[in-house]
Amino acid sequence: MLLELDAYEVQEGYASESSQLDTAQLDTSAVLMLGILELLHAEHEQGRSYVSLAVICKRLDIRMSTLQRLMTALSEQALVEVFTQKERLVAALTAGGEEVSMVLQAA
Repeated sequence: MLLELDAYEVQEGYASESSQLDTAQLDTSAVLMLGILELLHAEHEQGRSYVSLAVICKRLDIRMSTLQRLMTALSEQALVEVFTQKERLVAALTAGGEEVSMVLQAA
């Protein structure tokens, strides 16, 4: 997801109120996605290969609709996989997601 500013706004050195709101939303989404990766990595380190979406919502204090939107973005980047396990939605890190998580842990 890229944030594009109008050329005029950039030349004038300011961003419209709508662009500022988009930046704040993008920052929040990015932070939440990193939190999801960190949570899944920690669970994987504890021997749990997947985590239910309901548990992720509770731990990160976010709504299910927000989590599903974020999971879609992470899935599109092949960082997580969402699937049904015993009639509930769960998420797991992919190999690529595990690599990214390990790099983030080292930083």
